[in-house]
Amino acid sequence: MFVRCTLVFAIATAGVLASGCATTEQTTKKTPEQLRAEEEARRKAEAEAKAKAEAEAKAKAEAEAKAKAETEARAMAEAEARAKAEAEAETRRLAPTYFDYDKYNVRDDQKSALEKNAEKLKARPDLQATIEGHCDERGTIEYNMALGQKRADSARSFLAKAGVDAKRLTTVSYGKERPADSGHDESAWAKNRRVEFKTTESKAP
Repeated sequence: MFVRCTLVFAIATAGVLASGCATTEQTTKKTPEQLRAEEEARRKAEAEAKAKAEAEAKAKAEAEAKAKAETEARAMAEAEARAKAEAEAETRRLAPTYFDYDKYNVRDDQKSALEKNAEKLKARPDLQATIEGHCDERGTIEYNMALGQKRADSARSFLAKAGVDAKRLTTVSYGKERPADSGHDESAWAKNRRVEFKTTESKAP
């Protein structure tokens, strides 16, 4: 009797378990509609992620291109400003004039440079020029101060005859006090026997 009851209980229990498994399997199994919906959601998410990545890449590329263009434009503007400044400085730069030992007359080989200086000054009527006379180290301070002044006056006279308003030209002598070359031979002395030109813009009235 006991054996029969045990057998019946076991069979009943197995039936219940089988029924539970079947119910679980039916519950977890997805319908075709659900599967399609999940697939569409996955594809949509992938498309959105791809579009976002492409948009970010495009924005980055545009930002880099803009930065590059700005850098190039800035470099070009700076180069143009430098070129303009150099060109303007060149219009103000006057070549020195050199003299023979103990002489103040303008040498023939220096006249071309002085003529170019005259043309620059005539092209820039807003400029005033100071003509500085210099000498080499030989001779006394007093003698060289006088000689330097004669050299400056000689250059001023040449420019005035070339058409530069003499009122725009002032002279000063530094004698042997400001050598261009500190050497003590003819090569250095030849560089020091000179007049130099310093230009300034006239103040607006």
